[in-house]
Amino acid sequence: MVVGTGSYKDKNEAYPLDRKTLRSIALRSFLIDASFNGETGESIGWLWAMMPGLKKIHTDEEDLALAMGHNLEYVNTGAYLSTLAMGAVLSLEQQKADLEAIRSFRSSVSALSLGLGNVLFKSLLIPACGIYGALIAMDGNALGAVIAFLIPAVVSVICRMVLINTGYSRGTRAFEGLIRHREQLTHAARIAGIFMVGAMTAVFAADTAPAFRIVTVNGTFDMNAVLASVLPGIAGVCTVWLCYDMLTKKNKSIFQCILMILAVSLVFGLFGIL
Repeated sequence: MVVGTGSYKDKNEAYPLDRKTLRSIALRSFLIDASFNGETGESIGWLWAMMPGLKKIHTDEEDLALAMGHNLEYVNTGAYLSTLAMGAVLSLEQQKADLEAIRSFRSSVSALSLGLGNVLFKSLLIPACGIYGALIAMDGNALGAVIAFLIPAVVSVICRMVLINTGYSRGTRAFEGLIRHREQLTHAARIAGIFMVGAMTAVFAADTAPAFRIVTVNGTFDMNAVLASVLPGIAGVCTVWLCYDMLTKKNKSIFQCILMILAVSLVFGLFGIL
């Protein structure tokens, strides 16, 4: 028998998994990206996390080998909402569903979990905690570092524990609403992420505007004050817009953008503009 192909010998529905097993799977999911590669994605970490559940569901060795084989196929759910997909797939495994149905479901929910997880965490939660933590740390308070790193970690743990139970108890129904409103959720999360980028620009780039000063007989004319009165944070907005244009339209790398900013800053500094 080729591992990962065929059908299960034991067609009887397995006993439900207990909370201890689901909790173990959720904790193992933290290492899902440890073996990520371009050929199979997160499949090794995915299977390793699922093993406590698969062993209890498939008592027949051939069925277990079959389940391990098809769960080693390409999968990429991302690190943040992976347990929701794991719980739903384990629900299908418990029902001894058709392998093609499991494969199809796993593929469809992987992209959804990856997209929503990255937007909600990488574009929203982590930047928000980073901004708030940095503002506190700028005053010399070590609590800023705790907020920036601890809150996302705690939220991630809670989400994994809750979502593994939600995915397992609701099965495919756990993704029905997400699939229906996928575009709206992604769009709303992206808007919130862009809002966070704007907030970061206003907070951290507000004091870096070029200080164009012209000395006259009547005193010093500060161009920076004039620009700030017209549009506060205009220098930061222009810098972000320029970097965005270089990344998206000019196909430049982040490293090249950093070098450009450093070069311009050095030149302006030499002439006393910054």
